[in-house]
Amino acid sequence: MAEIRVLDKHTAELIAAGEVVERPASVAKELLENAIDAGATQITLSITRGGIAQLQIVDNGSGIEAEYIDKAFIRHATSKIATAEDLAHIHTLGFRGEALASIASVAKVEVLTRTEQDEYACCYRIEGGEPQGMEPGARPVGTTITVRDLFYNTPARMKFLKKDASEGTYVADTVLHAALSHPEISFRFLRDGKQQYLTPGDGDLRSTVYAVLGREFARDLLPVEGGNGVYRVTGLITPPRACRASRGTQHFFVNGRYVKNRTMMAALENAYKGTMMQGKFPGAVLMLEMPADLVDVNVHPAKTEIRFARESDVFDAVYRAVRTALTTPGSGECRFEMKQPEPASGRPQVPDPVTPQSVQRQEPAKPKFSTMSAAEYRAMHQLTEAVPARPLPGTVTMQSSGTVYRTQVSHPAAIPQAAAPMRKPNTVEDDTVLDILPELPEQEVLPAAAPEAPLESEEITTVPQPEPAREGPEQQSMQALSALPQQPIPGQQTTLLPPEKEPLKLVGEVFKTYIITEREGELCLIDKHAAHERILFEKLSKDYGNVPAQMLLVPVQVNLTAAEKQAVLQNLSMLNDAGLEVDDFGGATVLVRAVPADVEVDDVEDMVVELANHLMDGSRDALREKTEWVLHSIACRAAIKAGDRTSAAEMLALAQEIMDGSIPPFCPHGRPCVLKITRKELEKQFGRLV
Repeated sequence: MAEIRVLDKHTAELIAAGEVVERPASVAKELLENAIDAGATQITLSITRGGIAQLQIVDNGSGIEAEYIDKAFIRHATSKIATAEDLAHIHTLGFRGEALASIASVAKVEVLTRTEQDEYACCYRIEGGEPQGMEPGARPVGTTITVRDLFYNTPARMKFLKKDASEGTYVADTVLHAALSHPEISFRFLRDGKQQYLTPGDGDLRSTVYAVLGREFARDLLPVEGGNGVYRVTGLITPPRACRASRGTQHFFVNGRYVKNRTMMAALENAYKGTMMQGKFPGAVLMLEMPADLVDVNVHPAKTEIRFARESDVFDAVYRAVRTALTTPGSGECRFEMKQPEPASGRPQVPDPVTPQSVQRQEPAKPKFSTMSAAEYRAMHQLTEAVPARPLPGTVTMQSSGTVYRTQVSHPAAIPQAAAPMRKPNTVEDDTVLDILPELPEQEVLPAAAPEAPLESEEITTVPQPEPAREGPEQQSMQALSALPQQPIPGQQTTLLPPEKEPLKLVGEVFKTYIITEREGELCLIDKHAAHERILFEKLSKDYGNVPAQMLLVPVQVNLTAAEKQAVLQNLSMLNDAGLEVDDFGGATVLVRAVPADVEVDDVEDMVVELANHLMDGSRDALREKTEWVLHSIACRAAIKAGDRTSAAEMLALAQEIMDGSIPPFCPHGRPCVLKITRKELEKQFGRLV
């Protein structure tokens, strides 16, 4: 029968400390909460070696009276609550009375504190839970707590810590959350002697966000202010156009306490539905003020998880406040008005004479502004060189550097004039209409001239064809011999070659997303984005370590969270092998100097954010899995997007490459690229076959 023992004090304290103190960031969180509860208006936190060697916090709060300093390090000793009823009305960040005792049991702690009534400060030391004595000291009103050699007496806990840089990143996130939750307090964070950020402490949330999250994030934030009954929601959110590829910039606070809550996150993202692209997530700093008796913060020792008494009411309050901010005029969506210039005073405006030509040129009114993709914008402004189409037999063309012209000459005197560019045929822009390309004819008929200007002559450019060489007597005899039936040689095996496949025939494109092809009685629908993504992924995998990259004329600055940036910097060699050249730019910013040749500049920022998020979440994955994620993301960003305009030659080349069998017919994420429908299946659907 097993014997039941009562653990000694030291062992019990180590077990209890494991619930509260997981890493240096846990120590920073508990000490910051104590400084805030003490009424401090200026707090400085400095760390050395990620907070493992030393973590020091200095505040100008009320301080601790000398007679109570030793009691503060006794487990379950606190000044925040007195009775069990107080647990239902907690208005302070700390209330358990376990933090200082847990920290002191696994580290060497020194406290230097002074109250306004004391003439001098008091210095108290405790190591491994054992008091080392008290002595007089000197400092202004407030408290300085220095924690050295964390986990010095628990080597088993020490070996589970990460690198100093990673632990320092966790501490930086803790200070960031404390600064955002209390913009009225000035926070200063030092890391290995270097200042990371300093908040003004003026009570303005936007200025605090600017100081800790950067200018790019804080520039276009929308204010949120609303509520529902006893719930009040305030804060800042990003406009729909500034949403990111990860949830790293979502920060939620309840009664001044940073929390991780799915209810508030779901309410925020549901409010953005219909306004942001798929795969994007809004950024937000949301504060929820509510009665203390409707929220339970005594759920987890770290106090980051809470439980609401009425979750549906919290969801409605956050949803309505965010939705109201997004629908308010001037909420980040640009609105312009194009006004016609007024005629000069005293001179009546004379309308232009109406001519048949002007009547034909009239087109229906177009919207003043429209949304277009980056590829369409570059094509409209001729920022990229167009790919000339292959000339068909019988087509009359004049080729110059990069532009195809068709010329019609109405009079010989007009020949020296510059030729007019080919007019684009009228197309229907509505995506609900099938965009089916007709079969290309053998000859193209030139457009007829206007009735009043009959065509008199045409300028025709012909390409001389090489004349066939005259056959000599020997060549004629060889052709005659080759026409005779071949007799098989006895004892020699005859190899029959497989019949050649019918060439792939392009039918057209539907919804600007799916390519329609035909071959050997099969109708093939090809997702052009998934197919191109797979092709690029195979190319990147083959060239990994020597991926062709393009240097950017202007390097792209990308703002990341502290954890995302740390994940990127730890995988620089892998990113470099994939064609990405990334450098540290200080603060929370990285600088992208080169990207793979197929990636557009407009997609660089989103691609790096997505890569950082994957690398951060998959920090424990094997190198092979990380590498595949990186190549997946690069291929997805570089591939043709659904809705992009694609020429017939590009569609045919893409279809042939995915249909020849050398590339798996599914994208790197597992989605199919090709859907085949046989002629027999179609005839069954139309009732031709029973």
